[in-house]
Amino acid sequence: MRHRYIVEQLTGTTFGAVIKDIKLEGLSAETWSEIEALLYEHGVLIFPSQHLSAETQASVALYFGELDGSHSDHSDRARSISNWNDDETVLTDRDPTWLTLTYPTRYWHMDGTFNPIPPKICLLGATSISAGGGQTGFADMCAAYDALTEPTKRKIENLAAYHSNLIGTTRVLPPNNQQVLADFVGDQPIDDHYGLRYRADAPLRPLVKRHPVTGRSILFIGRHAFRVTGFTPEASESFLAELEAAACCAPRVYEHNWEMGDLIVFDNRRLLHRVLPYDEQGPKRELLNCRIVGDEYDDLGLTTRPATQSIGVQQDELMRLRRRFKQISRP
Repeated sequence: MRHRYIVEQLTGTTFGAVIKDIKLEGLSAETWSEIEALLYEHGVLIFPSQHLSAETQASVALYFGELDGSHSDHSDRARSISNWNDDETVLTDRDPTWLTLTYPTRYWHMDGTFNPIPPKICLLGATSISAGGGQTGFADMCAAYDALTEPTKRKIENLAAYHSNLIGTTRVLPPNNQQVLADFVGDQPIDDHYGLRYRADAPLRPLVKRHPVTGRSILFIGRHAFRVTGFTPEASESFLAELEAAACCAPRVYEHNWEMGDLIVFDNRRLLHRVLPYDEQGPKRELLNCRIVGDEYDDLGLTTRPATQSIGVQQDELMRLRRRFKQISRP
């Protein structure tokens, strides 16, 4: 007998659906196939009242594909994302986790676009929620591309940008935290990495990508993107900011108010996401995170001549940003 569940499309947005009257553990292969089809149709699926542990969320995630273990030493359990340490102390703004994860995720991004193969699907489950703020926002980059004018589509169709977690983090951190990050990271990469395991290379990705399942065009931007090919550093920064500001607005944005036990599954190839500000020094906020290994990208990656120059491009951009923040910090 077919499992009966309710699908409620989000209103006022171009994407997203809530799936009710379903428990994700122990579903049949047929039902999981239906859920996967709904994911690619809607981009985001919200499952209320799942209350999954780190282990059970990982087992649920396996239905969507192989778990990406690059972010964790534990490939059989979900990763904790929180404003608290494992010892139940609150993170400070000098802690590497706050510098590299807690604060930067306030800005629009796709997960892992700076890696050779980014994850294709992500899962977030709420185990502790903040009293105010802390919503997770999503922005539909398929609808954003569709909304572009034809001249803009022609302008960007052959453009590409480098993707770097180090640059994306450096660009958004407050000036008061810049030197702290620089001390952790250093000035030069060693053995293909800067400090805090930031990659020395930066894949080159087209500004427009084709979704491998739906075939829709995706505006491929976000916090990690920098240095559009053929642009000056300053012009590139302004151009990417303008694209993002135009893309991430109604009706292409949804902000989720978390309830305990919620599970959200989203298409990382289609959507940008971010956390909205909350009291990071207050009560514990914890989401469990799983990522599904992506497919090989049919793009410029790290193989073309401009891509092979990415180590120097990233180094130059890092120094440019540091000089800018030093000027801002001068009395």
